[in-house]
Amino acid sequence: MSADPLAPFLERRPEGLHVPAFGAFLDPPGPVRRAILSHAHSDHAVPGHEEIWATAETIALYRRRHPDWPGKARALAYGEEASEGGVALRLESAGHVLGSAQVWLGDGANSLLYTGDLKRRQGWTCPPVRVARATTLLLETTFGLPVFRFPPREELARRLAVSCRDAIAQGETPVLLAYALGKAQEAAAVLTQEGIPTVLHGAAWKLLPEYAAAGIAFPLSRPYETGPVAPGEALIVPPLCARTSVVQKVKKRRVIYLSGWAVREASRAEFDADVLLPFSDHADFDDLLSHVADVAPERVVTTHGFARDFARILGARGLAAQALGEEGAERGAEDAAP
Repeated sequence: MSADPLAPFLERRPEGLHVPAFGAFLDPPGPVRRAILSHAHSDHAVPGHEEIWATAETIALYRRRHPDWPGKARALAYGEEASEGGVALRLESAGHVLGSAQVWLGDGANSLLYTGDLKRRQGWTCPPVRVARATTLLLETTFGLPVFRFPPREELARRLAVSCRDAIAQGETPVLLAYALGKAQEAAAVLTQEGIPTVLHGAAWKLLPEYAAAGIAFPLSRPYETGPVAPGEALIVPPLCARTSVVQKVKKRRVIYLSGWAVREASRAEFDADVLLPFSDHADFDDLLSHVADVAPERVVTTHGFARDFARILGARGLAAQALGEEGAERGAEDAAP
């Protein structure tokens, strides 16, 4: 295998990670001729690509978010293979948000799995993650420190419902801070199961047709534009709205911050939050370790978040690991720091 752990499947270029066999870039940070998108979050799916390859759900969400986009798209179902120059490409569910995918590349002898953003635990609004074996794992490590350990999903759902019911019983409006794509719909789905109606910020509401097409309904939700939040309803808005009039004009409110970052007490002041709930659409530390174990790669390349730290932790466990862009930093048990 090449000294570059990403070769021969990926090349690092100024535009991002290039897949030479397909003339495409993986989640590039700027517009390119052809992009393979792992999911539709804006930090992975910037506007302006000439052509995108992704799941049908990601393509639909991309078009919804960029209605004037004139580009072409190729939809790949989970498990469907495309092949060029002896290299196969396959998308596998990442469990992160609707349409999210891991990208598997293989040539028969070796293979690489790019996780994109990853969640191992079953959510309420997207298919569960699927594990694919690979010789190299390019792993997203947003929460790659031991401090990031999240409660089970059932406990998180219970705590969310209890927080909302308690606020309503005290005459307060539950205000949930949740990202518009994925987290907002997950929270709305949980509260729908609990019989609690929700009012969705427009950025989240406009994406519901894509959820409906996937068979996911929100019968107790309505858009914010249809009127003020009524007693007994919960308001769901993006975290950036925490100090805007959308939230501030709700005089009696209980602000609930939904994020993996909620394990940090500092999030309370950052978002004026009353309740911190580590309700995440990413894998926590233990789930990242589980994914590495299940993929069983010969080497791991980490990226995003605590990439260097997680690579060192893997090295201390005897695995060949390095953070993306740190050539010469590959570690095994014999040379890792304790």
